[in-house]
This record gives sequence, C-alpha cells and structure tokens, in this order.
Amino acid sequence: MHNFIWEGEIDLDICDNLVEFYDTCTYLTKKKYESNPFNDAKGNGKDSLDLHCHTMLAKNEECLDNYLKKLIQCVDKYYHVYPQAGQIDCHISPLFNIQRYEPGGGYKVWHFERGAQRENRERYLVWMTYLSDNPDGGTEWMYQDKYISAEKGKTVIWPAEWTHTHRGVIDDNLSKTLITGWIDIAGGFVN
Repeated sequence: MHNFIWEGEIDLDICDNLVEFYDTCTYLTKKKYESNPFNDAKGNGKDSLDLHCHTMLAKNEECLDNYLKKLIQCVDKYYHVYPQAGQIDCHISPLFNIQRYEPGGGYKVWHFERGAQRENRERYLVWMTYLSDNPDGGTEWMYQDKYISAEKGKTVIWPAEWTHTHRGVIDDNLSKTLITGWIDIAGGFVN
C-alpha cells in the first residue's frame, strides 16, 4: 500500500551552501516563532528561526538556483512514481522557508499544510530537504505511522492534505536545519 511519501536526495554540497546562505544572509530578516508552553492551541506549536524566501532570489543567489533546479528533478521523480498526481497543472510556490530548530525546538503539534486561508488553500504537495543530520529529530506522519530521520540531503515530498498530518520529532540535544515549501495548483481554486 502506498503512503504517497516520497524520499530522494539532494547533493550535500548544495545543502552546505544553503546553510551558509542561511547563516550569512544580511538582507533578509529571520523571524522567530515561539510556541505557547501553556496552551499550544494559542500559538502554532512551533519553535524555530525562519528565513522566509522567494524564488526570485534564485536570480542572484546561486545556492537557491542550484537547489530549485534539483528540487524540480525531485518533483518530476515524484510524478513518475505517482503519475496521477502529475495530472494537475502545478508549480513550485514562490514562497519557501529555510528553518532552524535549536535543541528542544521544532514544529511540535500535529498539523497539515493545506487550509482555507488564501496563503495555503492552493497547496497540493509539500517538499522538504534536511540540511543537517539529526537522527532523533526528524518528522513523523500520524496516519501513515511513518518516521523519517533528518539526514542531510534527504528530500521528502508528500500531499498537503489532512491525510498527511505530521509533526517534527523533538531532539533536546541537536539542532535541525531544513528548507521547505509547497507545490501549488496553478491558477488556484475558484472562489
């Protein structure tokens, strides 16, 4: 039985260059997310420092350009394994994030990527590449009863729907860095 969670690889050099970009970028501001320890329902259950990016940055940032080219190849491989998924006209969302979770941090609550809000209602697939190794701090999926450890270069693609509710597994000893975003339905939905 298929779980529609695909795993592939991105070159380690590309991952290292993305981490360097995250660490040294001075023209974008990182945003800190903090969960509410007294009521996760009030916050988003996420403790991270995110660098919000746009695909147009790839015109001037070689590391982003190299990554996005490899990501497109990964998405093509996903469509090869699941050809019906490729029947809908889609594109890589222009918005994506490079996220760092310090020890004890993570996206701690069960969640899925699609919603009714304008910014997430067109999401079709999710993509994520781990940029650091953290064998005890990967990602788990609720209904698929699946865990994937954070291994540098490992790229994962899965559906954005509630059927693929997931959360980060928290490691109190190691940090975790990843890049993540979405494949959106082209043209969006009719309101």
